[in-house]
Amino acid sequence: MVRATSASLLLALLPALAQQPEAPGLATAVRSGDTAPVRSLLEKGANPNERDSLGGTPLHDAAWAGDTAMATLLLDFKADPNIRHREGGSAPLHYAVITNHEDLAALLLKRGANPRLASAAGATPLHLAANRGFTGMLKLLLDSGVEVDLPDASGATALAEAAWKGQSDAVELLLARGAKPNVRTPSTQSTPLHEAAAKDHEDTVRLLLAKGADPALRNADGQTPLEIALRQRQVKSARALLTAGVKLGPESTAILADSVMRGQVDMVTLLLDFGASAAMATPSGSTLLHDAALKGHTDLAKLLLDRGATTQARSKQGTTPLHDAALGGSIAMVELLLARGADLQAAETGTNATPLHVAAAWGRLEVVQLLLDKGANPNLKNSQGQTPADAAAANQQDEVVQLLRSKMSQD
Repeated sequence: MVRATSASLLLALLPALAQQPEAPGLATAVRSGDTAPVRSLLEKGANPNERDSLGGTPLHDAAWAGDTAMATLLLDFKADPNIRHREGGSAPLHYAVITNHEDLAALLLKRGANPRLASAAGATPLHLAANRGFTGMLKLLLDSGVEVDLPDASGATALAEAAWKGQSDAVELLLARGAKPNVRTPSTQSTPLHEAAAKDHEDTVRLLLAKGADPALRNADGQTPLEIALRQRQVKSARALLTAGVKLGPESTAILADSVMRGQVDMVTLLLDFGASAAMATPSGSTLLHDAALKGHTDLAKLLLDRGATTQARSKQGTTPLHDAALGGSIAMVELLLARGADLQAAETGTNATPLHVAAAWGRLEVVQLLLDKGANPNLKNSQGQTPADAAAANQQDEVVQLLRSKMSQD
């Protein structure tokens, strides 16, 4: 749900617009910071709204620099406080806000700057202040009469912007000034809680919930904030929502299975902490422990075993986790499962293949050696009448064949 907000688009553009483009004499004088030559040029008739090569004006430069004295002089000579930059469509007030020059912003507002003016990207000064977490600037703008739920071009409020960026102080201020916690952005139907959850802003999630945000609301994709957090593996925000009493839904089963396959211990721990079963069957017909064993995720396997998974579990195909560990080839996993009671001679349902058959067929030489050292019987046959050595030979696993046959000759 990562989105390009109007504020973020303008913020990306502003540094390029402040790179000292080719400018007429007045703009060059303004950038020097010395008001005397600027006054002289203005008194001689220089245009205070003359643009540089990128479309900025002297007042934009003064606002970017936070030069209140220079801005005052320009305004005294009729500089337009609402003139837009040709490239970004931003007014001098946008520049003052993004650079957090409160005194200059106050001056511009006093001299007629429109605090509701949106840039070409659709960002208002309020959204820019919220994006950066500038609480003093937010107070200044709100005190000037800007509506706290003023939308940007996409319909998003400043609260949504602050929540998306995890600016908790700004969120708290906006809520205290009357921002509605459940206002939706029309294009996505997301609430500020969706935004905070998607970006893993734990503190912001807690704050919004405490102030009445509804965790049951769904966005245009039909997702609640918790579902978004889980799908995007945002563990901290998901934990905040679950701790607040939000319940896991049916989608958590697939997310848990996928998290196990990916080795995401934190997400698996979270889901188990809030009621998911460590012994559940996965959509593919295995168990979580089978999948962890196959992938060699020993930390996850330990967690699952500690939370109720069993080494005796059977997949839909009739294998045990030890079969999957043998296939995966992880020595540490095989040792763990054996230490937790895995059956060394367990036969796969239907094929009668033992873990030793699996390791041999796939050429897992070190696993074969370990299983033999632990007492695996190299003479057992599968349903096709093959010993593990036969299975290895069928796949040209010559080293494994040699090892197994040397053990068979000793029995």
